[in-house]
Amino acid sequence: MGRRKVTHQLIADKSTRRVTFRKRKEGILKKIKELTILCGLRACAIIYSDYKDGPEVWPNRKEVRVLLNRFRALPKEKQTKYMMDQKDLMTRMIQDAKKKLEKEQMHSRAMELGMIAAFSDLHDADYSEDLIKAADVVEKRINVIRERIEALQSRTALVKRD
Repeated sequence: MGRRKVTHQLIADKSTRRVTFRKRKEGILKKIKELTILCGLRACAIIYSDYKDGPEVWPNRKEVRVLLNRFRALPKEKQTKYMMDQKDLMTRMIQDAKKKLEKEQMHSRAMELGMIAAFSDLHDADYSEDLIKAADVVEKRINVIRERIEALQSRTALVKRD
């Protein structure tokens, strides 16, 4: 039986919110436990909620203290290397979307140039910039193909020697 799609917004009913919190907390703690067992690593969790006075820790306070001290002993660069706040996440998503858009625009333009070259006279308009970009793309692809051929030839030469 499949699950229905969940809209991610605050649950209005307090008792439903509390039950959902408890179930999801159990689920995430189970995942962390599985990760530590399957991958042989150390992990901990600290959860603050409105339903308990202090923080809940997993697996126990001693292990959490040991891991936090180990983390604090790292240089600041390593501590923050993979940390990301909402702004950083959105910036990265925007950059990725821009790269994808540029790639799609280049592909679209290359297709358009191909259609123009196939079905019309290139002397009708000035396509010099577009043709230079298309030539650059073609040249890069040719270089990649040449590198693949050289790699294959060098492997073949190694096999023949044996």
